[in-house]
Amino acid sequence: MNVVSFLTDSHRLLVFVGVQSIIAVTNSVLMRGLRSFRWAGKEKRVSVLVPARDEAQTIGPCVRSLLAQEYPDFEVVVLDDGSRDRTGRVLAGIGSARLRVLAGLPPPDGWTGKTWACWQLAEAATGELLFFTDADTVHESDTLRQAVAALESSNAEFVTAVVRNEVRTFGEQVTVPFVVWALMATLPLGISYLLRRSRALSAASGKFLLFRREAYDQIGGHAAVRTEAAEDVALCRRVRAAGMKWRLLDAADCVSARMYDGFQAAAHGFSKNFFALFDYRVLVALFVWYWMLVITWHPLVSAVVRGLHRDFTAQFWSAVATVLLAAAIWLLVSIKTRMPRHLFLFYPVTMTVAAGLGVWSMALTIAGRTKWKGRSLAWHRIRLV
Repeated sequence: MNVVSFLTDSHRLLVFVGVQSIIAVTNSVLMRGLRSFRWAGKEKRVSVLVPARDEAQTIGPCVRSLLAQEYPDFEVVVLDDGSRDRTGRVLAGIGSARLRVLAGLPPPDGWTGKTWACWQLAEAATGELLFFTDADTVHESDTLRQAVAALESSNAEFVTAVVRNEVRTFGEQVTVPFVVWALMATLPLGISYLLRRSRALSAASGKFLLFRREAYDQIGGHAAVRTEAAEDVALCRRVRAAGMKWRLLDAADCVSARMYDGFQAAAHGFSKNFFALFDYRVLVALFVWYWMLVITWHPLVSAVVRGLHRDFTAQFWSAVATVLLAAAIWLLVSIKTRMPRHLFLFYPVTMTVAAGLGVWSMALTIAGRTKWKGRSLAWHRIRLV
């Protein structure tokens, strides 16, 4: 049996997707809801840190939701990172003693814009805890209290969380959910928590990063990941490499965000960091994207073709079971993260689009043409494996 036949055997594909389903179910249990935690410690001062560049449409609701937090001791620090729109004027119209607005400096050579903005925010922060979030998020009033409760109850140095992604257009529905699926169906959290120093099993969301200040400083903060397009995952890798305790939570009932407005914006956004998620390893990334297409399309095509020819053998039933199991994983992910439940119907399209964006991201990165919000991203060394 050659390699292609081995990889496309229906029984083996069923086993692989079956393992994914076990990971997804296990993760849905281990990924505790933010509101499931009870207060377990004293109130520590929290610095809520928001980098903002050209965020005039979202920065107002974001900052107002943060200022409305029920937590007693916190500050909100927003850095206007050279915005070319009305971001500064919107911030100027929000009056609060808890709010500080900083004017960002241009990023030095070798820094991405966001890592430099976050570094400046951390330097200005006064809190024992640092909570980084994005300018397109909206937070329920108990988010901060529950985030601190989760950190203290877990006795962790770092917690991150999946938020509720609003996907209003078809273009968003076939792009944005892939990131959540990849986390839920491919990262075994239980093993990740046991293998504390393994950098490979890392995940984080830049929309929700809560650090103890001493842990953030110990790993070098954003300065240590200054060149990274996926700086959130890179920070998590450093936390794990240091042997610190971290937890990945479900904050979908507390935090919402609309990452991108339509397919074009989503494609542009993901093209800057999809390749970075593989630590810039070409063959690893290409194999993963190829394998994604195999597990998506081979069972589907096999089931249809064999069904039309009335070839109801074990291979047919394995293919059917694989398709149903894959759809069930997507439905579970949608329910867990409060996305529209009909998204499982689009999963073959979503997987195909993600693979295409991954290849495009790699091509742009190798060519040195990755950009975000008018800035070229820092060069990163490309590895073959």
